[in-house]
Amino acid sequence: MLLVPVRRPLSPHDVQNRPRRALQALTSAALLLSAGALPLTTTACSGGARADAHAPTSDSHAGALEWRPWGRESFTAARQGDRIILINVAAGWCHWCHVMDAETYGDPEIARLLREHFVTIRVDADSRPDIAERYLDWGWPATAMLTPDARPIMELRGFQKPEAFKELLRELIAAKQDGTLTGRRDPPDPEPADEDLEALRARVTAQLDRYYDQDQHGWGGPKKYPLAPAVEHSLLRAHLNDGTDDGQRWRARALASLAAETELIDPVWGGIYQYSVNNVWTRPHFEKLGGLQASSLESYARAYTITGDARWLAAAHSMRGYILGHLYEPDEHRFFTSQDADLTRPDHTSVPGTEYYAKPDAERRALGIPRIDRASYTNTNGQLIRALCRLYASAPPPVPTPNPKDAPAKDVEALEVATLVYAWLREHHRQPSGAFTHETAPQGELLHLADQAAIGRAQLELYRVTGERAYLDDARAVADFALAELQDHERGGFFAHTADPQAVGVFAERRRPLRDNGELARFLIDLHHLLDHDSEDLPYKPAAKRALTALSSPTIIKSWGRMVGEYLLALEALAYTPIDLTIVGDRDDPRAAALQRAALQLHEPRALLDYSEPGARYPDRGQPAVYLCTDTACSQPITDPAKLAEATRSFTANL
Repeated sequence: MLLVPVRRPLSPHDVQNRPRRALQALTSAALLLSAGALPLTTTACSGGARADAHAPTSDSHAGALEWRPWGRESFTAARQGDRIILINVAAGWCHWCHVMDAETYGDPEIARLLREHFVTIRVDADSRPDIAERYLDWGWPATAMLTPDARPIMELRGFQKPEAFKELLRELIAAKQDGTLTGRRDPPDPEPADEDLEALRARVTAQLDRYYDQDQHGWGGPKKYPLAPAVEHSLLRAHLNDGTDDGQRWRARALASLAAETELIDPVWGGIYQYSVNNVWTRPHFEKLGGLQASSLESYARAYTITGDARWLAAAHSMRGYILGHLYEPDEHRFFTSQDADLTRPDHTSVPGTEYYAKPDAERRALGIPRIDRASYTNTNGQLIRALCRLYASAPPPVPTPNPKDAPAKDVEALEVATLVYAWLREHHRQPSGAFTHETAPQGELLHLADQAAIGRAQLELYRVTGERAYLDDARAVADFALAELQDHERGGFFAHTADPQAVGVFAERRRPLRDNGELARFLIDLHHLLDHDSEDLPYKPAAKRALTALSSPTIIKSWGRMVGEYLLALEALAYTPIDLTIVGDRDDPRAAALQRAALQLHEPRALLDYSEPGARYPDRGQPAVYLCTDTACSQPITDPAKLAEATRSFTANL
């Protein structure tokens, strides 16, 4: 079940130096539940000392092995053949996945052992959010060994050296033949903490604060990741404590981290690399993930809104340029998933990222373009839609310009792309229930929590910047589906995917991932506040609160380490007083459009931008106006866009 207990990953050194009798003890359930704890990190490509290894494509040496797809047939073959299951979770962009294919799985003796004694299953981590979350602790490539009936034996982190891996396989085979190879059953999730939400929020905040790096900035190490939720939380704290020493400290912390993260921005093509090693920001791994482009774009756009500092807008435009130039398919209006860290040529020779990305544009293109994963997944597309909407909202007003390359014109284009991509997703991924599939797939496929959370938040962002009610209606359908089909009605919280009647062994036990529950809770809370003037009995906020409480065990929260940002931001949304900022007027009226532009450029994270026809919820005064309301008070109508920011500060001063 959900990351509890957290087991220390086995390194190649562990495997290489472990005698067979230790393996037999290790595979017992009692000893596999180890006393060590590893804080959860973001998804990474994990390797050993040879960081300069050249990486072939993941399928270039795979011919010696039969990699089966994930599915009932593969697990049935393992059970009927009484074979150990090896699951390889990899990613197309992952450098060390390529190295392991070439050096480890490409070893003839390893391939022979696997063919004769194992059923080998390969999973693309990006294509299966639920499997990726299950093995997130182990980095990519993650290797899982299971009994023939799909009970876990052990998990291995990252690249495995051939000789050590070969010995491990022999030990597993011998234990299987001796009848001593057993799987484990993890204990159930721990009970929720018996404390109020304020105490929970303080505890999670303290945990995240412990990861802040005072010297290098950012949160955690030695791998330095751009953690957008942590930056957003610091900016929220700064806003809520504006004018105090604490507020200034948290703002400085967020901006210093964003400045450090600019070291990961590609100066030639734009876009941000995934992470940096050695506890510094200047040793990047060069893969570019679509979701990370989205979260970094949001961070820089938010920083520009707050500060007006052009360097943050320039960083945001770097993200935008890469997204639209490399990850966007303009003919079909969809976003791709990622780009490789290394260039792999057709002859399977390669140019490592350290060499390739040091070159200028022309020299890069002369060599070729690193592989782009052209799959289009709902979660990544939803994140990119939301980010481009945020950029449009935060950037300077889109005034007419004779030069289509001007930044304001390109930011308008970003919004146009976001709406087109959503239309494509709606046509190809939306189910009759209102839920979205992970990719274009036939009926009957699993539906994933990560996709519903990402697309739901994208729908609300599209509504915020366009005022089109259809987006809000679609968001409500997604929320209703999540409550009906993903909610754990017994314990609270949301499962990672819909029920899978074909799942076997450990995979029949659905998990409740903290991060995705946090993101869905944020979506549900915002949706609730946007709709609560239409109904007094909405289920969304209570379901979000129950989910956050259900996963409040200190053991669960601690296991997620620095990756608690989305969960913490959802707790904050329950704690602060929400503000309904409603534009009353005809959206085709230029005066209403001016009020909307002023509202979009406000930095008031507690405010939800809504729209209403004159006379529907507020009086018709003959001209467009903005009303600010909480559940107990409303402002006077604001008709001058230039006065909206000051009126908002005055209204919120005593919240």
